[in-house]
Amino acid sequence: MKKNQIRLLTIIVFNLQLGSSFAQTRYIDEVFNYVQKTSNIEYDSNVSVNLFYGMGSLPPALTTQFYTAKLLCDFYEPVQDVIVAKRPLIILVHTGSFLPIILNKQPTGSKNDSSIVTLANSFARRGYVVAAIDCRLGWNPATTVQKFADQQMLQALLRGMQDVRNAVRYFRSHANTYRVDTSKIIVGGQGTGGYVALAIGTLSKRADFETNPKFLKGDSTPMVNIDTLGDWNGLGGLVPYVYSGDPSLSSDVHMVFNSGGALLDTAWMKSVGLPVVSLQCVNDPFAPFHTGIIDPNLGISLFSSASGAGDVIPKANKMGINNKINSLRYLDPYSYRALEVTPAQNNIFGFQTSFPFESAPWEYWDRPTVQAVTSVLYRTVSVPANGREADSLSMLTNPFMSDTRGKKYCDTLVKFVAPRIAVQFDLTGDVTLNSFNLLSPLSGSNITVRDTILPVVLKWQHSNVPQAAPAATQYYWMVDIDTGDFTSPLNIVPAGDNDSLVLSEKEIFDGLTDLGVGVGQTTTLKWTVSAENDYFGRYSNTPFYINVTKAGPLSGIQEFDLSSFLSIIPNPALTHIRVILNSGKEAINELLIMDITGRTVAAFEELNTFNQTVSVSGLGSGIYFVNVKATNGATATKRFIIQL
Repeated sequence: MKKNQIRLLTIIVFNLQLGSSFAQTRYIDEVFNYVQKTSNIEYDSNVSVNLFYGMGSLPPALTTQFYTAKLLCDFYEPVQDVIVAKRPLIILVHTGSFLPIILNKQPTGSKNDSSIVTLANSFARRGYVVAAIDCRLGWNPATTVQKFADQQMLQALLRGMQDVRNAVRYFRSHANTYRVDTSKIIVGGQGTGGYVALAIGTLSKRADFETNPKFLKGDSTPMVNIDTLGDWNGLGGLVPYVYSGDPSLSSDVHMVFNSGGALLDTAWMKSVGLPVVSLQCVNDPFAPFHTGIIDPNLGISLFSSASGAGDVIPKANKMGINNKINSLRYLDPYSYRALEVTPAQNNIFGFQTSFPFESAPWEYWDRPTVQAVTSVLYRTVSVPANGREADSLSMLTNPFMSDTRGKKYCDTLVKFVAPRIAVQFDLTGDVTLNSFNLLSPLSGSNITVRDTILPVVLKWQHSNVPQAAPAATQYYWMVDIDTGDFTSPLNIVPAGDNDSLVLSEKEIFDGLTDLGVGVGQTTTLKWTVSAENDYFGRYSNTPFYINVTKAGPLSGIQEFDLSSFLSIIPNPALTHIRVILNSGKEAINELLIMDITGRTVAAFEELNTFNQTVSVSGLGSGIYFVNVKATNGATATKRFIIQL
């Protein structure tokens, strides 16, 4: 049983290449040509921190500590989408360090970022509806006191979470208008938005904020007081610090993903957390890929430890949070590439870029436009801003930035995330692979094989792919040692689009020889079947274990296998076959005809003839086997085909 994984991979890639030319599956592929955008929908208004607080040179109305900010979003949907009544909603949260664009020393930081627009359009062309939202901004990055900076950033994160939750409430209350499936709401965050998305997916109780030593001030009081500022669901709190959301409307989210950003504390992760998919540069200088200090590119560092994709996703997978996403194997080239960086860890794409300290290669902007910025409008006031500095600082960690390059990274992001969303919410349509069981030989069976071509039939259930599937499901029989995990199987045999496989005893016999199993010895093997189509792969629910004994010829029979003396004519056959045993020694005593599943479809006994004609007119077209037993007990097997 020689290793044959390279061949399997070649088959998979070939199927992908064929399938990609014609298979188009909603929610995975771009099935719509055009997207409609509705701009500047006011989804909420809430209390925001005022950057002008305490500035006596401005009118008092502009210098209060807090003010009410209108929160806007852009809504993207496919044009002429008459296929489904309700569509899954993706809420996209932008980057920007919770500060106004350019003032944050970045050329990005709003729902109008080029990458956000590209992602929104790409998801919408796949059939999702997308809300790109702006969040409340405001904190003081100029502080030199670590705990003050941590506290303000933590409170800004809380406000971002509340804004997302209130955006969910808005679209839930207007679900009919926007045709939103409120049972399938996904939050995706980029950079700073990635912090928000990961917090949305994990934070679920007061203690996460209020008693965690990491988030306490020097006097042991919490940096975030839920009673004052409201909770992570946007409920409660006191005016003028926050306006509570409507408690009668659910703000439930069902899945999150992030490109960049990090989770402030993996202690927030619980088995009831939301499914999560992460993409991040492995050498991100601002947010740690594993666990480390946050550097928001503002001249300060934040929090002694936060965890990026390299630590969050393995923990989520281990805790079972991603069990449904992990029920399938992903056969697309993006998933294969991701596994090269983080082997055996699904749902994480670690970007290894040509520049060692790259943070967000999916971002892109028009450099001359950004460089020309000398002021930013904030609360009706023109605030001096240095666009040239923002451009230069961002180019330091994105030196090969271009719109072409950025769009390719955005394309990778969507093609990695979209299939996982589809699996999580049962949106795989015609390429669905349902769970299936093995049937026979039963687990624990004892099988004896000899150096003959007698058939051994293996059977399993179909994976129940819909008949309208764009490509037939292929099945692969895989065998491994009893302690193996099929990552390096002993053998892989394609079974085609069938629910059974017929092997000869000789194939298994030779495989045991390769393993060093001697005549008379027994070894335990386990087998499974992989069902695969253009997109996904799935193993049978459980493998089966079989005890295989390698035996010699039967005692007293000089020629146990007479197959070389057996003939079937005509082959292929139409209505009749003639079975001839030309051994010159023994006559045919018993004759069986079996189909490819091993089911006996015809049987004859006490023949005592060397030449038997059999009618096959009642059998369907396909592959069959003739098995004869001679009068001395020797056997012979031959395959034939019926063509109607």
